[in-house]
Amino acid sequence: MNAPIVSIAPIKPAHRDSVLRITCDGQALVGLLSEPASGAMATPAPDTGVLLIVGGPQYRVGSHRQFTLLGRALAGAGVPCLRLDYRGMGDAQGDQRDFEQVDADIAAAIDAWQREHPTLKRVVLWGLCDAASAALLYVHRRRDPRVAGLCLANPWVRTATSLARAQVKHYYLDRLRQPAFWRKLLSGRVGLGAVRELLGKLAQSRASAPAADTRHYTEQMADGLRAFGGPVLLILSGDDVCANEFLDRCRDGGPAWQGLLNRPGLRREDLPDADHTFSTAAWRAHVEGLTAAFVRGMPAAA
Repeated sequence: MNAPIVSIAPIKPAHRDSVLRITCDGQALVGLLSEPASGAMATPAPDTGVLLIVGGPQYRVGSHRQFTLLGRALAGAGVPCLRLDYRGMGDAQGDQRDFEQVDADIAAAIDAWQREHPTLKRVVLWGLCDAASAALLYVHRRRDPRVAGLCLANPWVRTATSLARAQVKHYYLDRLRQPAFWRKLLSGRVGLGAVRELLGKLAQSRASAPAADTRHYTEQMADGLRAFGGPVLLILSGDDVCANEFLDRCRDGGPAWQGLLNRPGLRREDLPDADHTFSTAAWRAHVEGLTAAFVRGMPAAA
């Protein structure tokens, strides 16, 4: 006897994706816009969207598709999200550039989004690693009133000295506390190269920042965070050198960084076990939920 055929209705996605064409200084960029599906959310159309800046060298999909999934999750929660390939990355034209050189690309993306969707009044910049740094540099340099909020995940503040300090503090010193390390050292199973590496990191971590760093990009980031008037969501992974470097910078980075973690409007969320890119489904879902709640909880536009 044949089993009855069960008809399963297709699940309608809560988002729809479309390509947004962007031009920056005569060169074509590519944006992927995820929006709430028709009928999924109540009208009127949202007036706030998330512009997801991609850190490099990557493109709009992200590691383990994290940016695609984040954009679609936000759209399903009623928050449109635009993911951007800036010049020289992914499918965009132009020469490759780093996070300190994308101000014009960010502005062009907001311009194009508003032209295609006039109901969009303001954006939240979302960035992981050096994309978070790019967001802070943008608000510092441009003072763009359309930027209403920031979502910063594991911001990049690296210098050779800061990396050495973070490694000594959060990795090497932890190893020195482990009896297994000393057993291996005394038995000869830890090579001289590893010992020399530790001594080198200790010396490098004590180095002073060069005088030319008085207006280093990290100083500009601090200025941007301090002067920005909107709400900020700071997401930090516990198992990540970049996050540890950022926290160290906030504690020991001099007057520009003092008190920034306690600035009004900053909400800090720690994921103690998460890695740099929130690579598990649970970590990713946590970040998606934090971001959606942050954007939907922002005060209404004036």
